[in-house]
Amino acid sequence: MATKRRTSVFVDENLLKKARRVLKASTNTEAITRSLQKALLDKEIEAALTRLIRKGRGRFADVYR
Repeated sequence: MATKRRTSVFVDENLLKKARRVLKASTNTEAITRSLQKALLDKEIEAALTRLIRKGRGRFADVYR
């Protein structure tokens, strides 16, 4: 089980509301946690694709930049 710690942060209220709605999160904590998990997963996927491209496997185009 992951260690949890209480912390205070300043967050844009409208951004948090949008995140809760998009992620279907019932609490602010859940929305923030899911957002952080998604950001980490996206980075892992990006790194894996970069390694794949560098190895010359397939023809990939970067459509996000």
